[in-house]
Amino acid sequence: MSLTIDPPFALGQTLGVDSTADGKSWVGCLKQFPDVNPSTGAIRSNRLKTCIAVRNSSGGALLPKRVVRFRVGTAGTAVFSEVDGYSAVTNEERVGIVDEFLPASGVASNDVFWVTVAGPTEVAHALSGTEVGVGDRLAAITAATAGATTAGRVTPSGVGAATTAAGNNGLGVIGVACSAGATTGSAVLAIVNCGV
Repeated sequence: MSLTIDPPFALGQTLGVDSTADGKSWVGCLKQFPDVNPSTGAIRSNRLKTCIAVRNSSGGALLPKRVVRFRVGTAGTAVFSEVDGYSAVTNEERVGIVDEFLPASGVASNDVFWVTVAGPTEVAHALSGTEVGVGDRLAAITAATAGATTAGRVTPSGVGAATTAAGNNGLGVIGVACSAGATTGSAVLAIVNCGV
């Protein structure tokens, strides 16, 4: 396989595997996509989004637009090729956003899919707390577990659950909001830079 060959699945799709033995050659693959809705062809911006093909090693389905953490407690390539659940720790930084164009059912356990680590994407807002305004810096919120309903969501950095001892100092900021969002779990458009 050549490094210039594109993976056989696009945004809004998964590799369609259910075994960790399948798709090994694609996990960790980095690709840039134009910011275009793959279903409608609608152009949202003139920017690129950078994505990584990762395996869902969480043991359950992961939903679109949610913040996921790269697998913890591992070494080698698994550090950047597997996600093991939603982000559940304030200011968690080794994260990506589940492909916003996946169906509402998300991605099944062990399947391979795209996470956005840089560029425009929609991300799920917290179910309570502070509303997001255009230009707010966003950070992941704290949840009871990586599988909780409240996990994998964002809130403005420096307020509520994302407050740090030094205030709004940028710790754990994963992006900037380009649209406003109410505290109903709706999605906000953001330009993310997860630093992965």
